[in-house]
Amino acid sequence: MPTERFYNLPAGKRKTIRDAAVEEFTRVPFEKASINKIIQAAGISRGSFYTYFEDKRDVLRYIFEDAAENFQNSWVDCAEKNNGDLWKTAETFLQYSISNTKENVLQLIKNIADSETMFGATHQLCQENSKSQQELQEMMYRAIDTSDFKDQSMETFGKLVSMIFLELAHCMGWYYHHREDEEKIKKIFLEKLEILQYGIRKQALQS
Repeated sequence: MPTERFYNLPAGKRKTIRDAAVEEFTRVPFEKASINKIIQAAGISRGSFYTYFEDKRDVLRYIFEDAAENFQNSWVDCAEKNNGDLWKTAETFLQYSISNTKENVLQLIKNIADSETMFGATHQLCQENSKSQQELQEMMYRAIDTSDFKDQSMETFGKLVSMIFLELAHCMGWYYHHREDEEKIKKIFLEKLEILQYGIRKQALQS
């Protein structure tokens, strides 16, 4: 992970370094990314870089960490606007994602996904952040009104949210390739949410 010295930098300087790294990881696949270009764009020395990070994978860890924090804040904001309604929160979050996801972020994700070096490393980074993932799930759970759920356990909530975010990821991938399909994407997402919420089977006959 980035060093304490990095986290002690002013927020604006951390953002400058992050943006420089995102720009470079967007420009080329991860294994071809240049630390020299990152430090030149960020306006720091090579020595400073290595007092902040171990290597460029360490920079990517911070990008993931920063994205997770933004994700968390956005989810809570959407939940608050919808009084904790999970389904309206998910709908609002899709719209937020479409409206705020920049082209360079989508290209960054594609470059990491296409990178042979990062194919297994990304999974490893996720494993390393498993505690943060647990905290994120707990935060999401607290933001949602589960009073009308027949099973209010954290385990069941986690499974449900995993299905919702699988569909969100699918929608964002679709949107990346076909911006013109935005309304169709939203419509299909809402239809899938309805199936998750109400099921597909007719109400069972009473015996």
